[in-house]
Order: sequence, then structure tokens, then C-alpha cells
Amino acid sequence: MKQSEQPNFKIFIINLAHSTERWQHVSQQLDKLQLPYERIDAVNGKVLTDSEIETVFSTALADKYFHYRLTRGEIACYLSHIKAWQRIVDEGLDFGIVLEDDINFNALFAEVPQRIAAFENAWDVIKLAAPFKDQPYDIIESDRQLNVVHYRRKPPMGACAQAISYAGARQLLRLRPPIFRPVDVDLQWSFELGIRTFGLVPYTVDNTHQHGSEIFAVENRHDVRKSGWRRLKHQVGLYFDNKKARRRTPRL
Repeated sequence: MKQSEQPNFKIFIINLAHSTERWQHVSQQLDKLQLPYERIDAVNGKVLTDSEIETVFSTALADKYFHYRLTRGEIACYLSHIKAWQRIVDEGLDFGIVLEDDINFNALFAEVPQRIAAFENAWDVIKLAAPFKDQPYDIIESDRQLNVVHYRRKPPMGACAQAISYAGARQLLRLRPPIFRPVDVDLQWSFELGIRTFGLVPYTVDNTHQHGSEIFAVENRHDVRKSGWRRLKHQVGLYFDNKKARRRTPRL
């Protein structure tokens, strides 16, 4: 897309109906930045039935490719992101900016949509935050304010803020469900998913790190039985997955 063209995009905020304080916090910030946004009614893990979980979650794949079986809250979180991806496809958007509701913005976020629209390489996911641990990267396209980067090892964890292209949303929906990893972990598997993942730095979004986890409120993942051996295999597999993905990344 050329920089002069107006992108066909929407900002989607994933929010549980009862989380009114979070909604007020995030919506007030976007109002100040004068950016339009829409709410995605998040899936509540507390009301998911066993049959609904069996339909979307694969215990066999989790046992083989991840180190524990997801909690109801993690499954609900993933399903909420899927709802946002489906909106991108159903509405034929160039891209959607998918946000969780426990975030803070800096002023540069107002420039993000146009900066994404100006990126001329094919892409599927652009990370807008690294809330837990940054990952080393190389600049792919330099700009005075916001630079597009590719990650040397893997994209950062956290699904609080990312842009998803129309092609990326279609590809993700083609493969998920079944679900067997948390959504932020799954999005790190670029080569396996067949998606082209980049970042936009400096990051314009961060977790508030203040609100309690709504995933943990449903079921604490620390109470789930985990396999240290499978976790090690998972980490090694993720390293090689992203090594394959880097081979097809354009350079400056």
C-alpha cells in the first residue's frame, strides 16, 4: 500500500463485559489520540462448557507440542483473538489492530496505522508491544519515527497489541482452531503457521502491569501439571522454527 492511500483498517479492543474499569481506561486513551475503535466482546472462560472446549481445544496436540494443557481462561483468551481475526476477514479490512484492554499507549501510537500502511513488503503480523521481554531485531525498513523490524530469534511474547493483515487473519483462521498453545506463544511459531511476522519500534503499547490477570481469575495456570521435558523440546523447536522463518525475510 502506498503511503498516500488511506488504509482500510479498524482498531479492535478485546474486553470482557464485566471489565468496565479496563474499558474506561483504554477507551479514554484512544479518545485522546483521536483514533476510532470498536469493542470485541471477549469470551468468558468461566462460562465455557466442556463440550465447547472439546470442540476447539486439542488435548492430543497440547500433549505432543506443548508442555501443559491450557486453562479455561487461556482457551477463552485465544477464542477472543479469533473473534477479532474473523472480523478482519468478514469486513475485508486491509488490516486490524487487535488490542487487549490492560494497556497503555504513548503518543506515537497515533502514527501506527499510517506507518503500517506505508510498509510495502508482504506481512501478516506486526507486533506493537513487547510487554514481558524484548527480543533482538534487525531493522527492515527505516523511518524517522517508527521502524519496521524482523526478530533475530523469535517474536516477543505477549498478545496485548499487534496488527493482523487480511492475509494473516485468513491464514490464522485456516489453522486455528484447534487450539493447543496460548495465543501469544502460538503467534511466535511463524514458520509453522506460515505467517510473516515483523515488529514496529519503538513500541507504542505496553501492558499496564497493574490489573490482575483475568486469565488467572478463571484458573491459575501455575496449578496445571506441566512437563519440563516437553517445555525444553518446545523451546528448541521454537528456535528452529524461527530460524527457518528468518531465511525468507527481506533485508535492507
